Amino acid sequence: MPKPKRHTPAGYRSGLETKFQAACIANGWNLGYEQDKIKYVIPASNHSYTPDFTVTKNVYIETKGLWVASDRKKALLIKEQHPKIRILYIFQRDQKLYKKSPTTYLDWAAKQGLDACVFSNTKHWSDYILRHI
Repeated sequence: MPKPKRHTPAGYRSGLETKFQAACIANGWNLGYEQDKIKYVIPASNHSYTPDFTVTKNVYIETKGLWVASDRKKALLIKEQHPKIRILYIFQRDQKLYKKSPTTYLDWAAKQGLDACVFSNTKHWSDYILRHI
């Protein structure tokens, strides 16, 4: 039996998603939540990914508290397999990949050519939405 998904009282999976949507609504932006599924392949198996927020067709926002290795691998597979899809990764904070890592989430994302920022950098994600809305 599948494990039930945890949701906040507002219907989001995390507090960061709830905060992000509230900030968007405050700016007059009503972004769709988990509306689309993006198919991707892990060699020898098919998977799909549901981005947190849809800005427009092929433009998405993914909010992350923890960004574990499997999530980073998925980000690279989607980037490679869907070059026309744009995803902005919004992190709760710019923490290290793991306890003793010298690399932070933003460092790793930049090195991989992924668009990313922290939630407190409202200018970055607001400009991203305005560019694509």
